[in-house]
Amino acid sequence: MAGVAAVQSVVLLLISAMLTNKVSTKIIDDRFLSDVNLEHYYVIEENALSNANVLLRDDYFGADEEELEEDHEKHTPNLTSFISVINEAKAVHRLAGPHLESFLAHPVNVYHLFRRLDSGWREGLQLLLQSKPCRKWNLPMIVGRIRYLIDNLPGREESGRVVDYIAKLQNIYGIPVKDIVRGRIGGVQALKPLTVEEQFEIVKVLHDKDDMRTALVWLQQIYEHMSGLTLEQKSSLDFKQTDILNLMSSAYYAIKHVSKALETTEQVLALDPNNGIAASNLIFFKNKLAIEKEKNETGLNNAELNTVSVRKQLPKYERLCGRKRQKATRKRCRLVRIGLIFYKVEPLHYKPPIVIFHDIIRSKTADVLKSYAHDTQTEQAWISEETFSPPELGVVLNLQEMTTSSMKNETISLKKHLLSLSSLAEGEPEAWDQIQVINVGLEGMHLREHRRNLRLNPPEKQGKYRKEAGAYYIFLNDVKIGGEAVFVDENIVVHPEKGSVLFYYHSKTSLHSFCPVIGSSLWVAVQPVRYKLRNYCVDDDEWL
Repeated sequence: MAGVAAVQSVVLLLISAMLTNKVSTKIIDDRFLSDVNLEHYYVIEENALSNANVLLRDDYFGADEEELEEDHEKHTPNLTSFISVINEAKAVHRLAGPHLESFLAHPVNVYHLFRRLDSGWREGLQLLLQSKPCRKWNLPMIVGRIRYLIDNLPGREESGRVVDYIAKLQNIYGIPVKDIVRGRIGGVQALKPLTVEEQFEIVKVLHDKDDMRTALVWLQQIYEHMSGLTLEQKSSLDFKQTDILNLMSSAYYAIKHVSKALETTEQVLALDPNNGIAASNLIFFKNKLAIEKEKNETGLNNAELNTVSVRKQLPKYERLCGRKRQKATRKRCRLVRIGLIFYKVEPLHYKPPIVIFHDIIRSKTADVLKSYAHDTQTEQAWISEETFSPPELGVVLNLQEMTTSSMKNETISLKKHLLSLSSLAEGEPEAWDQIQVINVGLEGMHLREHRRNLRLNPPEKQGKYRKEAGAYYIFLNDVKIGGEAVFVDENIVVHPEKGSVLFYYHSKTSLHSFCPVIGSSLWVAVQPVRYKLRNYCVDDDEWL
């Protein structure tokens, strides 16, 4: 028994050391809002809840026997606000648990999760370190666990990424701010709407990021909301309507709408004649208008300030993502026979060739591959029950490492289909790289940032001879809104359809990007291929 106890003691010390050591747990690239990373933050809150359930007892925060009352009051915390955070988290996890995937796919739910972790739990876990077990009982395992959770809570930067994502959805897809505030996006309802305080926090993030046009739309929403509040409700807020109007005038000036800035400032003084900020701004804006003679004015009014005006300022990639989706008619599809099988081939572009093959793999195959990739990434990510490390970008479909016959059979089936499709291109490739399954997170993805990991580098030219390099992209699930493959140079947008396959040569055109997603993330299998040396008579010989 003594030997067993000694072994257990050593194991606990090792786990404690692992938890207290700095382990890299941050995903900072465009996989930040991927499934596994969002689940990571959800689990952090679950683990924080379990620790709070154990340590949050009144007698654990009572005075020590040898301690004077006045000394005790110095470190006795007020647990009321922390208890409200705990109760909210419990209610959320009770409702979200059975539907975790859809819960984490909703941007408002994600915002609330990150806000609780960054504000409520950060302060709350620090309070738990003041409990008697942590201060007096010499329990390194518990203390190490709590410190690990604190170190891995999302901060201002991560919360800002979520606000960026919400702003992108708003501007790209033309989602009204009122719908976002109500928590209804893409026809799906969040667990709770955004409070006016949370809306103001979003405005501050947008203001700090100099996204003034988007901030203005939110400020107008807040101002309209506050106009309908009672005096008692307004007094309970940490900001006033005049604060909102002052921010609006600042934002108007930042986007060179000086007359609107002046008009908004006059509204502030009508509500509060003694407002010092507005009084200074009034003089400044009047002088600015007189000097510049409204050269920078565009005459934009409130009715015109909507997501359409913001969208004009977006990069081309985001404008293409926001292009109105049209129902696929497949009028350009060809039925091409290979053996006994007919394939639906739709050329999207000829020079360079970009092709979509419709309905290639079965739904079962797609589901099995997606499930395998998600489970594998989860296993890679969780070093222990509480320790997270970023997984690899792609999950390699290696038959030697698969343990189930179902997974092996579906992978073999996929490879056979891709081999058949290759005969429609330039014949069998010289080399097939490993197939990898990737998760395109809610923010979307730029493949150029991951070309090395996905083996999508263009081949080197050798004199007048060259190799061609391309890839097949197999869509493993449907998405509600977004997820399109965007080719900026060719002005082409390809909506993902489960079971279809996209092919093009990245040696002839730039790697595409995936649009931000609403409803669920996108899973894609990537099969890079390389073709033999070629000596074309004409550089743009076609095979379509």
